[in-house]
Amino acid sequence: MIPKKKWLSLLPMLAVLVGVEVYLYAQHTATVTQSQPVEQVSPVSEKAKPTLQVSHTLHDGDLHLQLTVTSFRFSLENMGKENRDGEGHVHLYLDDKKVAKIFDNNYIYKDIPKGKHQVVVELAHNNHDSYGVKQSFAIEVK
Repeated sequence: MIPKKKWLSLLPMLAVLVGVEVYLYAQHTATVTQSQPVEQVSPVSEKAKPTLQVSHTLHDGDLHLQLTVTSFRFSLENMGKENRDGEGHVHLYLDDKKVAKIFDNNYIYKDIPKGKHQVVVELAHNNHDSYGVKQSFAIEVK
């Protein structure tokens, strides 16, 4: 145990050390705050651009699609109505002809004629305008 007299002689040194620590902390905080660039914050209404990934298989002339989307919600109830960011449906094209509107992650397009075909799967707004997000691939029905 430290004698009371010695303890009292250490108090001024302890006060100086605490003061130095407080001063250094204040300087560091002020420096960091002043030197950090102001970050631009995106408005809350701005959303991430939707994405689309398409997996497909052919079974006896039927095209089975598995759609994986992000920042997008299928909406049958709002089709043809006012656009809402990140909402809509999918247009399916076969050989440049729109053949279906899709409102779910899984879809089967049946009875494709034999031969080679070009398929396009595209995200669409409620009013049917394109999001500009699509995938295309070739298939051959034998």
